[in-house]
Amino acid sequence: MSDLKKIGDILILIGGIVGLIEGILTAMSITTLAFLPYISFGLGPLITGILGIIFSLIALVNSGNLKLKALEFSNKWLVVLIMGILMYIFASGLGGALVIIGAILLLFK
Repeated sequence: MSDLKKIGDILILIGGIVGLIEGILTAMSITTLAFLPYISFGLGPLITGILGIIFSLIALVNSGNLKLKALEFSNKWLVVLIMGILMYIFASGLGGALVIIGAILLLFK
C-alpha cells in the first residue's frame, strides 16, 4: 500500500506545481493556457490568481513537499483534499484535479 501513498505524493506535487503556474498565469491575466475550465465567481483575474497560488502553497506544505510553518495544519490529508477542491473551483482545474486524486490516494496507507 505504500506505493499508492508514493503515487499520491507525486500527484500532489505535480498538481501543486501546475496550480502555482496556473495561478501566476491567471494573476497576469493570461487565461489562454488554462487546462481545465474553472469558475471565477466574478472575481478579477488578480484575486483569482492569488487564491490559486495560496491554495497551491497550502496543499504543497501539508503534503510534506514544502516546509512553511505558517501554512501547516494538523489533519494533513483532509486539508490537502479541501485545498484541491478549492484549487479546482477557483483557479486551477488540472492542478486541483491532481491534488484531489493524490489526497484520496493518501488515505491508503
